[in-house]
Amino acid sequence: MIEMNKKVGMVVRKGSQIATSSTESISRFLGEKGFVIYNISSVDDVQDETLFIISNGGDGTVLKSARIVVEGGRDIPIFPINSGTVGFLTEVDAREAIPELEKILEGQYKEEVHRVLDVFLDGRYMGFAVNDVVITCEHGRILGGELFLDNVLISSIRGDRIIISPPLGSTAYNLSAGGSIIHPKLDAMSITCVAQFYTTRFFPLLVPIETEAKFVLSHTSSDNYVVLDGQMVKANGKKITGGRTIRVKVSEKVFKLIYTERSFYERINKVILTQQEKSIYVEPVPGDIY
Repeated sequence: MIEMNKKVGMVVRKGSQIATSSTESISRFLGEKGFVIYNISSVDDVQDETLFIISNGGDGTVLKSARIVVEGGRDIPIFPINSGTVGFLTEVDAREAIPELEKILEGQYKEEVHRVLDVFLDGRYMGFAVNDVVITCEHGRILGGELFLDNVLISSIRGDRIIISPPLGSTAYNLSAGGSIIHPKLDAMSITCVAQFYTTRFFPLLVPIETEAKFVLSHTSSDNYVVLDGQMVKANGKKITGGRTIRVKVSEKVFKLIYTERSFYERINKVILTQQEKSIYVEPVPGDIY
């Protein structure tokens, strides 16, 4: 059983009526159970003695919650509920969250531990990614360089960008670009290249997460930059010039997600079937006006 008189933080998707109304219901429920509920929008908002954090939104809200926990060095698990459109990382619909919260309060839940990736430029720390690291260049330009894994040259690359992601991020941009979904119990990392020239074709690759990936930019590759979880990172406020080295390796930082019911395969099944249902073509009925 979970100890009462604790705090629960809430990271809520802005502009969502479902998120707002369900947050009010959840807050009332937990308040009646003796919990102190408060909102989180940044690292500085996280309070001591917080038992867990509720992420109420879509996958983007989960990522925001994870970055807040990791950046603050907090060992606080995150319960992801879905009030968005895509929910690979979420398990429970926001309007059905209270029965699942009852399970958590009774100790009927499990935690998934997720690894984070650290990124370095010429040996200098750039930041971390919980979802993915994207190495790219200015729109319309070609990213060029050499990919090394554990200091072994794997391929010369010419294309739009490279995506490196841990299991959590494998269902995001990596999947859209043709990479594989990684089960969260696998300590693996995905490396996927986007829009490559056919002369330097590098197929999506899964490697042990302890593998160190290194990309050495060609001297002719200019206006490059690194994107961590959708946020552009520059070198001293400037775009990255050719000839420099970007290194990605697994971090000691971790975060935890709470799940109460569905397995990973059930979550995938739920999302894929939902998206397929939305894309089903319906034959127009004669006389219908469009």
